[in-house]
Amino acid sequence: MLPSFSVIIPCLNEADNLPRLLRQLAKQQVPRPFEIIIADGGSHDDTLALAQHIAECERLALSVIKSAAGRAIQMNEGARRASSNDLLFLHADSELPDSSLLSQAKATLEAQRRRKGSDRIAGHFGLRFNRTTREFAFAYFFYEAKTYLNRPDSINGDQGIWLSRRFFHELGQFDTTLSYMEDSRLAMKVSQMGEWIKLPGCLTTSARRFEVEGLKERQILNALLRNFDSIGMTDFFVAAANAYRSQSKVERLRLKPFLRIAHDLSLGQGLTPAIKWWYKTGGYVAANAWQMAFAWDCRINRRLGLAPGEGKTRCLQRYEAWGRPLVTSSFGAAAAALVTLIWFYARLLTPMRK
Repeated sequence: MLPSFSVIIPCLNEADNLPRLLRQLAKQQVPRPFEIIIADGGSHDDTLALAQHIAECERLALSVIKSAAGRAIQMNEGARRASSNDLLFLHADSELPDSSLLSQAKATLEAQRRRKGSDRIAGHFGLRFNRTTREFAFAYFFYEAKTYLNRPDSINGDQGIWLSRRFFHELGQFDTTLSYMEDSRLAMKVSQMGEWIKLPGCLTTSARRFEVEGLKERQILNALLRNFDSIGMTDFFVAAANAYRSQSKVERLRLKPFLRIAHDLSLGQGLTPAIKWWYKTGGYVAANAWQMAFAWDCRINRRLGLAPGEGKTRCLQRYEAWGRPLVTSSFGAAAAALVTLIWFYARLLTPMRK
């Protein structure tokens, strides 16, 4: 009998995180057994030894495969080795707070497939951050609430991705031509060719990266990355990777090196290409202006004592009906480009605080 689903976890030196996830997977109450595939990209710590030990102790159906490093490559290889027709991709630092999480998710996904008469459906969970500080409480509320939406620009691998093997291959699998944002590109393809649904419950993940690097700094960098991926400026990612590696993993993220890279690349081919670059950036910013309306909804819902993902989204609905046509017009894109340009150079030229 085939496993009811295959959990695929890409790993690279995850000895601190993977054991916790495996133990939580062992506690999942599912009608039929499932399999776990660890797709390792060359770990040199105790990741694999710990995984095998826990699998033996917990009697998990676990396989370890080795592939070239790169999350997209590893997940594609894990999917290729999977025995089930259902694939669930999880990050190694994910946590499953509920022992019935996966059984409820599978039942929800199957019911939606029956209603639609199609398996062109992918599911994702909501997300909660495990924090050690109460700083930026509203910002975390907002980012957690966004994960409950079914918008492709709000879905990433931290939330888990569950879909059929057939649909996964129809989507072209994870894009391995570029070494970044493979989850975002797959999310966009799902929306273009099928449908996203929010699965019951949520995953949790550590907020340590935000707390060390700075929530605002990390989210600004994430926005830059999404913008450059959207407008096709692939050169930024090579230079940005070098800039990121030069920074300590235990200090606040410094944005200026990334802003300088963007400045140099935008002007590197002359003024006319730079204007086109900024106009495209304005288009990206305008397309994401809905987040301001959604943030206002989050503020209202938080004041009402609701949890992230709960409550009405009236501001967002009004924006979609009345604001979006104007904001995403050519005029709106030009205006957004000007505002972004002013913000960008104000940030770049402001002296760093000592």
